[in-house]
Amino acid sequence: MITQPVSAGRFGRRRFLGTLGASLALPLVSGCGFRSSEPLPPPSRAGTRLDAVFPQVDSHPNIRNAHTGEQVALRFMANGRERRGPLHTLDWIFRDWRAEEAEDIDRRIYWTLAALTNEAKRNGHSGEITLLSGFRTAHTTRVLQSRSSGASSTSYHMLRRAADIRFEGIPPEEIARLAE
Repeated sequence: MITQPVSAGRFGRRRFLGTLGASLALPLVSGCGFRSSEPLPPPSRAGTRLDAVFPQVDSHPNIRNAHTGEQVALRFMANGRERRGPLHTLDWIFRDWRAEEAEDIDRRIYWTLAALTNEAKRNGHSGEITLLSGFRTAHTTRVLQSRSSGASSTSYHMLRRAADIRFEGIPPEEIARLAE
């Protein structure tokens, strides 16, 4: 499958639906389908579907930010403990690149992406993730709304609980299947 580079311009119905499908998969898998600004428990205590795969997941996603070109492939857990440095690096990759503002992203997003990466690799893909949208400030959301981009004023992106992604070489339908 040939993938088109992400551009700042318009995109068609197929890309919109693919992005929508990928962005919807993360809250479903990670159990983030609620709104709260409270700190979240670690994945092993979160009580989500991800708990079943948590012990089996290699916490080593390969993520490229489509807008900044930055790419990281790092392990954010070691010996059963979170590694602060790699998590801060991931938070920076997921930042609002327009405002250059980074926040602590819901760790379940990273665990979900790691689980999806593992499954993609088991199915013969590279597992490389392209991040299309991570954290967004309220100001960025208002700017996007003024451009009629469909950004919601109650977006999970502003709550640090959403990521729009694309896996290189995997159709959105397959990503949704892997997520389930």
